[in-house]
Amino acid sequence: MARFPITADSAVSYPGPPPAQTDVVVIGGGVIGVCTALYLTEAGQRVTLLEKGRIAGEQSSRNWGWIRQQGRDPAELPIMMQARRDWCDLARRTNTDFGLRQGGTVYLARDDAKLAGYARWQAIAQAHDLDTELLSAAQTAALFPGLTGTFKGALRTASDMHAEPALAVPALAAIAARAGVTIVENCAVRALDIAAGRVAGVVHEAGRIAADSVVLAGGAWSSLFLANHGVHIPQLSVRDTVLATQPLPEVTLGTASNGRVAFRRRADGGYTLAPSGASELFIGPDAFRALPKFLPQLRDSPWAQTYLPMAPKGYPDGWRTPRRWTPISAPRSRTCAY
Repeated sequence: MARFPITADSAVSYPGPPPAQTDVVVIGGGVIGVCTALYLTEAGQRVTLLEKGRIAGEQSSRNWGWIRQQGRDPAELPIMMQARRDWCDLARRTNTDFGLRQGGTVYLARDDAKLAGYARWQAIAQAHDLDTELLSAAQTAALFPGLTGTFKGALRTASDMHAEPALAVPALAAIAARAGVTIVENCAVRALDIAAGRVAGVVHEAGRIAADSVVLAGGAWSSLFLANHGVHIPQLSVRDTVLATQPLPEVTLGTASNGRVAFRRRADGGYTLAPSGASELFIGPDAFRALPKFLPQLRDSPWAQTYLPMAPKGYPDGWRTPRRWTPISAPRSRTCAY
């Protein structure tokens, strides 16, 4: 697969070499892979994390940076509440200020129907003792001085937080390394090593690592990696646009959305902006394969994204993306990215 560009300031921090044996291999150096490696190590496992490029080199350094409880599915909300507590704990364990701040999340309502929907979610929040409140039009206007347009009110969760993704995940990786995780960057995993029908480790660019367990945290590339082993999971990649502004006057210390654009004030004084309804879903073979799994979501919000027929070169679900390769013969540019 084509790699994301590596800039001059993203030098390798963990060059390796990889060990020959470990208890667990974690594939992928994003926020999920790094945290999984950290907690497994603290549970007594010998853990090696392999990353094809740099720690947080893709989605984990490019996301919105919201640590949001508000608006979650009821089944997901307790997990997110625990994640917020975990972020606070992790921030105390590093000397790096990665911008963790409690600024709250606000959803602005343009009409009564939207406000009624927010009121229904507030009932879910109350059942979990979450500090979510429904704001009147006057309270909303007071919260955003200079607000233009007419809003019926808003939903606000004051305990929601945010952080700087490009700083946070490398800081967590440093915690993991100090805890004993072996991290190796610039080392792509090409395939699982299977023996007698069981996972025996992984095959990577420099050789093999023997391990009883492997955790795949490859983000957008996970489905493609597993498909090479005949395992299919309902995962599709959606491309979104996010903008970063120069420093601007303060609008809010937290995160907010007015239904058309979501925004967050960054530590450098600029804002991260993300337009609503601008997701791009490139329709490839996996989109057809996974269609039955996604039908309920499609029926609920059929136009939540733009559908495009031809994916960019190297896209996980592109029509010309190779879906079968051997661990040894696959060219580096066509190795699955983990």
